[in-house]
Amino acid sequence: MEGTYDELSEDQELQPGQTMLKTFLIESNVSPADLRERVDITQTREVDFNLEELVIRRNGTNYTFFLDHEDSRFWTLYTLEESEDAKKVVADMVSGVRNGLDYTWMPVEQQRDVMEMGEFRDVGVSYDADDVFSEDYIEDRLAFGDLSVRSSGRGTGTLFDILDSHEELSSFLSLSSVGIKREVNGSFVLERVTHNGRFTTSGGDSIQLHLDTVAEIKNRYSTLLQRIEENHRLSYESRDHGTGMDGTPLVIELDNEIENVREFIENTITAKNPLRLWGAKTKLDDQYWKVKGIDLHNNDKYTIEICPEWLRLYLGNEACGNTALRIYSNLQRHYDSNATMEVQE
Repeated sequence: MEGTYDELSEDQELQPGQTMLKTFLIESNVSPADLRERVDITQTREVDFNLEELVIRRNGTNYTFFLDHEDSRFWTLYTLEESEDAKKVVADMVSGVRNGLDYTWMPVEQQRDVMEMGEFRDVGVSYDADDVFSEDYIEDRLAFGDLSVRSSGRGTGTLFDILDSHEELSSFLSLSSVGIKREVNGSFVLERVTHNGRFTTSGGDSIQLHLDTVAEIKNRYSTLLQRIEENHRLSYESRDHGTGMDGTPLVIELDNEIENVREFIENTITAKNPLRLWGAKTKLDDQYWKVKGIDLHNNDKYTIEICPEWLRLYLGNEACGNTALRIYSNLQRHYDSNATMEVQE
């Protein structure tokens, strides 16, 4: 792996400012061969048993990526392409209906854990309610349509703590990225990690430390996903006296209470990115609704009950746990960064 990147840098003769490595963690329910049906791959080269070089064509331009699929559930994509181009190529991969691919949606809690992995260097706060909610809903129900703050330098931690402690702002401080300097055994790496699993390496002297950092964050995310799928998927079986049920629903508690549940549902269950949820709503009481629908990631069925103070998510026996993390992290990012979801150990 390390030799691959040395070779990559030499072959492309990258200039200063063009050498930043981008790494994407992708949650997968398909095989690498299925990827050919999602994107226009014009050339492949096997670098190692589980590592392939892919030349992907988008809008008439070729882009080079390296796909590591040793972990079949979490693929790692590496590239030295320009940041905006790389993001669009990956977005094409993960955004299709029933394509079996998704971002790794890190909740705020895991992003804060990243801050603890090294010296905290920079932070991006991006509350993008206007990506999900209509202008009318924002005007009537929310304090902000968008709120962006980016800071770097030694004062970043102090600034973030001040904003975070402000009661009226804390629900809108949605982390979009966290930057750290990580030092281990005399080596260092500068990493910026986004809420949807993109790593940008802006400096350092050890590619292995970058790979270790990606692996550690992936393992934390994988463990959380595994706990959801083991404890919160619902299954039924016939027993001597009736039917038994295993698993419990996930409950997302809201700090920013929903003023009008019907309007909230009409803005969020639209089949659009980033939530990718389609469904039909049923009124159970004035402020108590149920939605039964399909997650467009894998076409898994789901049910959500929604009240002003909480959402209760029911996943089927074969449902992908990433659905829960997508819903949870995007509620934090686009509605209430103080939302919490308890996952059983």
